[in-house]
Amino acid sequence: MLETSKDILYLVLAFCILWFTAFLCWFLYYLVRLVKQANETVEDIRQHFARVTSIMGILKNKMFTEGVKKIFSFVENKAKGKKRK
Repeated sequence: MLETSKDILYLVLAFCILWFTAFLCWFLYYLVRLVKQANETVEDIRQHFARVTSIMGILKNKMFTEGVKKIFSFVENKAKGKKRK
C-alpha cells in the first residue's frame, strides 16, 4: 500500500484536504447563521420603527385635532364675549 514516500505525501495531502473541507463547511455554516440573525434583527428594527412611526402619526393627528378644537372654542368664547358687551 505505502510503497514510496510519494504515497505517504498523497495520503497526508488527502487528509489535510479533508480537514480543510470540514473547516470550510463549518465556517460557511456559521457565516450563514450570522447573516440570517442580522437579517432578522434588521427586520425586527424595521417593524418597531414602523410601529413607532404609526403611533407618532396617531398622536400628531390627535394633538392637531385637539388643538384646533381649543382654538375654535377660544374664538367662539371671544366672539360671545364681544356680543355681550
